[in-house]
Amino acid sequence: MGDKYHQDAGTPIVEKVNSLTRLLMHLSIVFSLLVFICCQSNIWNGIIPLKSTRADVEKILGPPIPESKAKDAAIYRTKDARVFVLYSTGPCNIRPSNGWNIPELTVIQLSFYPNVAPKLSDLSLDRKKFEKHPDPEILNETSYTNETDGISLTVDNGVPETVVSFSYFPESKFDHLMCNSR
Repeated sequence: MGDKYHQDAGTPIVEKVNSLTRLLMHLSIVFSLLVFICCQSNIWNGIIPLKSTRADVEKILGPPIPESKAKDAAIYRTKDARVFVLYSTGPCNIRPSNGWNIPELTVIQLSFYPNVAPKLSDLSLDRKKFEKHPDPEILNETSYTNETDGISLTVDNGVPETVVSFSYFPESKFDHLMCNSR
């Protein structure tokens, strides 16, 4: 039997430490997968630009905050973040104000603002796929944008660099669906 500082294997304290270690290992694996998914695909939490509808979003996130009154844009709160979603106003020949030839109330863009900003260095981000642009108005922020995959990150350039927002938008292969497409 060990003293209060040195417990034998199989004692409740050692079992709790082992359980906690296993839990932390599982959480780190899940976090790594989530980070990979967030930054290599423009699908967030099952919400897909140009496919998901406002009804789909509200099934996942619940109703928007009360101050969010616009039909074609809404802000949602989750326990981890604030989420802004921009919806289509309808096909180009009806109401092209948000610029996409898709049905009304289809997701165009989703921006996720985490309550706790992750470090850029913790993300499994292939920086070769992203264009880096300093923000001309906010001097300590930089955008990393991947038009091909429809993902953009806004990064605070402090030490350490942290991601203040993730934006998901249509992949460039869908540019032909834009009103007055290129």
